[in-house]
Amino acid sequence: MKNSFKLLIPCMAFVGCTVSSFTFLNTQVYAADLVGDYKPGNPIYDRWDHFYKIEQTDSKQAEEILNELSQLTPQDIKVWKSLTYLQIREQKPEQALFSVTRATQLAPEDEQLQLQQAYLLNQLQRNDEALPIFKKLTHSKQTDIAEKANQAVNNLSGGTAVKSTFKDIYFAPSYESRFDDGIFPLKIRYGKNYNQGRAQLYGFLSFNRDTQSTGLNNSNSAETKIFDENAVVAGFGVNYQPWQTVPMRFYAEVGGSYDLIDRPENNNPQKTRSKFRESITAGAAAYQEWYANPNIEQRHIFNDYFTDFYGNVATYSREDYNVIADLRLRSGFNLYRGEVGTVQAYAKLHTLADSEGESYNNLFEVGPGIAWQPFNYLPVKLRLERLYGYYLKDDNNGQDHYNNTRVEMVLYKDF
Repeated sequence: MKNSFKLLIPCMAFVGCTVSSFTFLNTQVYAADLVGDYKPGNPIYDRWDHFYKIEQTDSKQAEEILNELSQLTPQDIKVWKSLTYLQIREQKPEQALFSVTRATQLAPEDEQLQLQQAYLLNQLQRNDEALPIFKKLTHSKQTDIAEKANQAVNNLSGGTAVKSTFKDIYFAPSYESRFDDGIFPLKIRYGKNYNQGRAQLYGFLSFNRDTQSTGLNNSNSAETKIFDENAVVAGFGVNYQPWQTVPMRFYAEVGGSYDLIDRPENNNPQKTRSKFRESITAGAAAYQEWYANPNIEQRHIFNDYFTDFYGNVATYSREDYNVIADLRLRSGFNLYRGEVGTVQAYAKLHTLADSEGESYNNLFEVGPGIAWQPFNYLPVKLRLERLYGYYLKDDNNGQDHYNNTRVEMVLYKDF
């Protein structure tokens, strides 16, 4: 029996997706503050009351109300913070930058606002203005702010918008309980940035191996088990980000691969395919992160939330040009941030689908997870997840669901 398992790889290890990290300000906190300042019938009170009723359903009118409030109470920082939140959510970075700049003028010591301002400047490719702010924030007493600022300064490479060359490494060993399998993916890239990093040309070397794949058993093909690619791949790749404000890249990689185990031919499962073969991959990938990042004095578990999304749709010559879509969403809370790192708890949704209708490539899984980054200055994260999966296609040994415990270590480092 042939089994297969597709490993989830974050897009930044493959195509260098831009990671945006925006501080979404919690407007509901400001609502509670404002209600006590005005009474019903007051035009300011009535506008805030209307704003909170329609904020989630009518963003256009909500923004108009905030603009009216900015004329009535231009010194009220809550107006400008709320405008920043709304305009980021509506993907209006230029307007959000104006709003957060007004907020920083009213609260010049608020480092969260300064960090938000620098991120927006960076998103708008105004890195000569963003870099001094990031450098200042590297001295912040708030560990999370200093960490993000340090990373931003490193990425901006001492004043240039984007380094001319880049190199990165991705390593994510994991254990999957449903297969009793250890999986070891590694990828290294070295390349050159063009057009401020929107286009990249690079060489790469990848290695995938797991502990349970047996390869082809010529005496009994039913005993053939293949869970991961088990191959070394080397080649060249190119990717391009068409839209500056959308963290999605189209990419293609061309090279050669060498099978580390005997693989059967698709049309003749009794025959071993050639270990050397071409490797062509092409598709689109996206990665986005959102953080609440409340002020440290206001922070508690339930307002210190985060969400990240990863998506990849690609075709693979090694899978006979099967098109595979891989989507993942994680959302949760920062339970702890301090000297021993960051601890997160989250819920995870993950789905796979393909054009060939393979049962192992058509599934949905959901479950809780916990992550620990032991050192805020090192890009290593440990994860433990308990996932409940459902196959979306038949022909998987009569099984329509599964349970899986995943233990994973993720290292991603760019240089």
